[in-house]
Amino acid sequence: MNTMYFEITDGDVKVGITITEQPDGSLIFDLDVLDDTGVIGDLNGLFFDLTDDSIADNLTVSGTDLTGENIDANSVSKVDGYNNVNGEVVKEDGKFDVGVQFGTPGIGEDDIQSTSFTLATSGGSALSIADVMGQDFAVRLTSVGEIDGDRADSVKISGTSDPIIVEPPEPTNIAVDNTMTVSNAETFSDFDLTDPLDDFVFSMLENDVTADTQPYLGDIVTVNGAALVEGTSYIGSNGGLLMVNADGTVDFSANGQFDHLTDMETTNTQFTYGIEGGSTATLDVEIFAFEGGGGGEGLILI
Repeated sequence: MNTMYFEITDGDVKVGITITEQPDGSLIFDLDVLDDTGVIGDLNGLFFDLTDDSIADNLTVSGTDLTGENIDANSVSKVDGYNNVNGEVVKEDGKFDVGVQFGTPGIGEDDIQSTSFTLATSGGSALSIADVMGQDFAVRLTSVGEIDGDRADSVKISGTSDPIIVEPPEPTNIAVDNTMTVSNAETFSDFDLTDPLDDFVFSMLENDVTADTQPYLGDIVTVNGAALVEGTSYIGSNGGLLMVNADGTVDFSANGQFDHLTDMETTNTQFTYGIEGGSTATLDVEIFAFEGGGGGEGLILI
């Protein structure tokens, strides 16, 4: 899923906006009033344009803090009487395609400094970051002022959704690729036995390290991009099945999918796994045909 982050700022007031594509074709907007300047405010509304005005008629919005919406291409400057960006913002940027409203006016009943909402289409077509990238955005805030101070101001701030490139942090744990060699007659082991990797290593975690090159002492948390479920068999990129335990031990079955190989002919299939901290690595399994069929089960080439 693609994600874009940018900031709308005017003087000491800053709002960070993260927009993330979802598998169902919607976009999630996350808004945060940034307090690094010491000045905060109560989020009342967000206004923005679309790359293609024609999709405005099919848009829907939903969110816990939403109390209003106005979607009308090139026509939106307010949602109701207390939430608008009329004045300098509209004079400079023109009216917007979408406006959404959060909470209530003032901080008597709420003080929203972080919220999110979902933008989707009623027609079923997928939205993407491209639909809102490089467009005019505006934020309406009330109860603006210093933290723990007199928050008596209100502001209307605007900017453009130009993404800020944020370098991902270095992983705290580092997964390292592994290899494994089996015959095409390999089946799942009985009595919970596990298969050795090459060089008679018995865990994919054995060569994984922390950022300061110490042995990694955690668990496997994902296999093939999905959360690890022990006892589940995962399908390789070229066939075959792999059971993975949290401690990195594995059990492989050729699953009858490599019976077409002739004597000593080989092929490969891959599985990925992830460890705590998000680092991933690959287990490359080489499958070879051994003359004699079942007699080659479990044989490891050294």
